[in-house]
Amino acid sequence: MSELRLITSQESIEIAPRIEHKPVSEPQRELNSFINSMASLIGPGASGTLTDLWLRELACMECIPGSETFNWRSVSVSASVKLASRLISSQLSSSCF
Repeated sequence: MSELRLITSQESIEIAPRIEHKPVSEPQRELNSFINSMASLIGPGASGTLTDLWLRELACMECIPGSETFNWRSVSVSASVKLASRLISSQLSSSCF
């Protein structure tokens, strides 16, 4: 798995390429939104890792995707919390006390 880290303000990054075509479904639209927003924080090279993270969080959902009441944003929120936890843990483990 790729290492995830926050990009410091001094680092220059390439802007993640936006997906040219319009997503055909709500889940795809939400996944693309999650990847684009998180890639702007950690870099465009992490899109594969972000996709895996989002799909794992979807698999953990107790509600059945596809039902009319399923909230796709909740998958992104859950994946964002998991990502933040990993980043914090990574930062703490690399710090010297």
